[in-house]
Amino acid sequence: MKITLFKKTAVFLILAFIFSTQTLLAISNPKSNRTKYNFNPDWKFVKENPADAQSVDFKDTTWESVSCPHTFNDDDTFDDFMEGGHKGESNQWRGTSWYRKHFKLPASDKNKKVYIEFESVRQIADVYINGKLLGTNKTGFIPFGYDLTPYLNFGSKENIIAVRVNNDRNDAFNNNAPLTWNHEHWHPLHGGIYRNVFLYTLDKLHVTLPLYDNLKTQGTYVHTSNVSVESAKVTIETEIQNNYATDQTVNFEAMIVDHDGKVVETIKTTGTLKAGEKSIFKGATTIANPKRWFTRNPYMYKAVSVVKVGKKATDVSETQFGIRSFNFSKDSGLWLNGEHVKLHGWGQKPTNEWPGIGTALPDWLHEYTYKLMDEAGGNFMRWGHCAGGPSSIVMGDKYGFVTLMPGVSGESDNFDEGWDVRIAAFRDMVIYYRNSPSILIYEGGNWGIEPEHYEEIVKIIYKYDPNGERLLGNRRAEVKPNAAKYVTMEVGTEGWNREFPNLPIVESEYCRDEAPRRVWDSKSLPFYGEYARKDMNQYKWDSEQYAVIQANHWWNKMGKKPYHAGGANWIFTDGTHGGRNKSEVTRSSGEVDAARLPKEGFYALKSMWRPEPQVHIVGHWTYEVGVKKDIFVISNCNKVELYINGVLKGTNTKPEYGYVYKFEDISFEPGQIKTIAYIDNVVKVTQIKETVGEKKSIKLTATTGLNGWLADGSDIVLVDVEVVDSKGVRCPTNQQDIQFEVSGEGEWRGGYNSNTPENTGKLKLYTECGINRVSVRASRKAGSFTIKASGEGVESATITLLSKPVNIKNGMTLEQPQLFRPAEVKSEPIPVPIPEIIADKKDYKQAKSELFRNFSYTGEGKAMIKFNLQIGDTVYTDRTTTYSSIPDFLLGSEYIQTPDADNIYWARDQLQFLSTDNIVVYVAHQFNLVLPEFLEDYEATGERIEIKSVNYNLFRKVFPKGSEVIMAGNVDNNPSRESKMYVVFVLKTKSK
Repeated sequence: MKITLFKKTAVFLILAFIFSTQTLLAISNPKSNRTKYNFNPDWKFVKENPADAQSVDFKDTTWESVSCPHTFNDDDTFDDFMEGGHKGESNQWRGTSWYRKHFKLPASDKNKKVYIEFESVRQIADVYINGKLLGTNKTGFIPFGYDLTPYLNFGSKENIIAVRVNNDRNDAFNNNAPLTWNHEHWHPLHGGIYRNVFLYTLDKLHVTLPLYDNLKTQGTYVHTSNVSVESAKVTIETEIQNNYATDQTVNFEAMIVDHDGKVVETIKTTGTLKAGEKSIFKGATTIANPKRWFTRNPYMYKAVSVVKVGKKATDVSETQFGIRSFNFSKDSGLWLNGEHVKLHGWGQKPTNEWPGIGTALPDWLHEYTYKLMDEAGGNFMRWGHCAGGPSSIVMGDKYGFVTLMPGVSGESDNFDEGWDVRIAAFRDMVIYYRNSPSILIYEGGNWGIEPEHYEEIVKIIYKYDPNGERLLGNRRAEVKPNAAKYVTMEVGTEGWNREFPNLPIVESEYCRDEAPRRVWDSKSLPFYGEYARKDMNQYKWDSEQYAVIQANHWWNKMGKKPYHAGGANWIFTDGTHGGRNKSEVTRSSGEVDAARLPKEGFYALKSMWRPEPQVHIVGHWTYEVGVKKDIFVISNCNKVELYINGVLKGTNTKPEYGYVYKFEDISFEPGQIKTIAYIDNVVKVTQIKETVGEKKSIKLTATTGLNGWLADGSDIVLVDVEVVDSKGVRCPTNQQDIQFEVSGEGEWRGGYNSNTPENTGKLKLYTECGINRVSVRASRKAGSFTIKASGEGVESATITLLSKPVNIKNGMTLEQPQLFRPAEVKSEPIPVPIPEIIADKKDYKQAKSELFRNFSYTGEGKAMIKFNLQIGDTVYTDRTTTYSSIPDFLLGSEYIQTPDADNIYWARDQLQFLSTDNIVVYVAHQFNLVLPEFLEDYEATGERIEIKSVNYNLFRKVFPKGSEVIMAGNVDNNPSRESKMYVVFVLKTKSK
């Protein structure tokens, strides 16, 4: 069974301004009664829960004035050490807060329809207009809206929107019903109106908004078929609402407009809408020589829907879409427009949290993150485990990122109210985003779900996106019986096992390791020596090791497998969710840190994934005299030379992990290190790094959105703070305190240090590898803001930032949220040849057990199913250790070889399978280790097994046929490298 899915309707909600009135002039500038207001500015806010705050007469004059996007958790984030055990930062303010907004609408709008859209509110939002409760939204991530019309005042009398926001949760994430995804295990608990708000005034005869929740409307659906180089069929289905008291004869036109504003085709149809009726007007046309959407050339069109009565336009709306065809093969991965594409990119949390700003980011900062991912060669995004926001999905279209898109979920299934909220969120997500060409896969959940829940998801897809041809997958789908009946894409974890051999596979979470940006390598003191608390970490990597690990995991888990579509590195930006390293205030598994400053892992992946020839020397070249170390060069070329001060030190044509060229025992010499990379003995690219001089001064550099720093109350300016030498080059090993003095129109948000709690928003930070990054939030008054940065032994620096006025009236503006870069069409070359891929037959087939199926393992190493356990068999997949003695009742059992190297790796879903018989599972666990949580449900047998002088306690549990068997990590309490990994045995229950 093939499940189809498709594109994105609400792009005009965010980016109508990209193709603004200048573009519409090129298509005869049809005018309508539609006005879209940016409703972000000038809200009143209080972090309390006063009674009757929804009342019109309630006095809010003492409340704080804020603009959206806004969160009440921007201060209390990135300010606590990670707790370990995949727990997120939990010490954040939780509770109920209120927002109120006073606004007026002109008398001329009295005969219009007025709608409000919230791109989302975390977590629970009760929305009132003039004291009337409109409804409650509990998704936290999906856009929703309301019809304000019946309750509004027009003319001189003001209106009041009031929003009660709650971000509380239960303590245990497993029992955090009904909203299991609202827990710091999955996302930071940032509460607030953290995304954009828009207000629409529309003619009573109009194109509906793609906001199904409350409004029950679908907007416009654009889908394509028969796509080729020569032509493509484009079908446009636009839902039109008639709120007049009389029937209306509608002349509907849909113009297809290319990126340059040229109308390439027009669809026309006529129909009659009865009073109060809404209906879908549908038409199709064929475009000759279409410009197709590729990851390396993501061309976008737009459909301009015009509603007319006679010759007068009552409404005009715009919907961006792309033209592409695709196919996922179980044998060769993704084919996009007939071109093979290996997917490589990241998972990312839709909260996208940032130090000092929390999750309330202006749109251009969401794009800033995408621009970095594009620079690093990414072309794939898996949102985890809830839907990405509107601006992010638009950026996936713009930058060419194939997207795996969920609704909302944590892990496992939801039931009762939790499922009701979740399935409605999935429906609303599909309707809102179905026109997006970047979304090729829908994710029904982070884990498998019950068959009846799969049925509901499939029905939604068939009803609201029947022509999108998208696939459906659930990560860890195999833990539920009959999942293969519904999923058409296997969404894997850590790349080792293939649970559904007849389905294509894409990776959702690989390389979940962690490493901070500030720790270069073991030779770069004082960083490594000051890696305080690191013995408490599950991952003890430095930046150099982490860069090499990136290559190792990519190549061995996905890159070298011809059948594998590719996948998502977990995760792109450091965040406050699920960290395992107790030395950090973040989960430091990103390729960039929380302020988006790149790590060496970023450049490692760039050197593998960019289509152009690339080469990168891992690390720096500013050491103490006498240092000798291995040098790693990462390149997508097939020969690399290394030079020190012009002297050839080695040539390497045999990379490890496909891309890593190692040069051993290189002695540091002050001066220059250079690498030259070749393809078939032709020089393609070089890189030079030089020894940096003594620190001399501080350098300040500002970054803003496309239109500058806007005085709208929520816009952000970033300022990089570097310590440089006399040539202006950053000192890579500099780590020192920087003191800031600030004044002017703006709010200092500061930055953070990755291993220092309670320093977000402070006026003192230290540089990490010679740099840090701070931010300032705009006030509502345009003006200047001055920053002076000083440090011991360096010349201070001063920068003055100027914010620009925004035309805001009655809390609204026609100026829409700005971009980071223009809406240009990029075009990248065909990628350079990748390392030779030799198919490994063992990757295609897994041993089949008679007692269980859908076996999967997500550790760092590879686990294997073995049969007929006997004395002398090997215990682990990565050790030669053998069983010297075995209890008689275990002889002949099936058993699972785990890698001993995963002794301290922890994941909640490390080992899983589905029983096909009544079985008993035995687990041997090292006697002196803290018992992992999953074994608390097992019975202690009193038996012990000795393996190479280490004693293991033996536990057992009976599982009926059809049971899910899930085992987490070995240990998670100050783990020791001396601990040994558990081992697993499986027998039929009739065995003794």
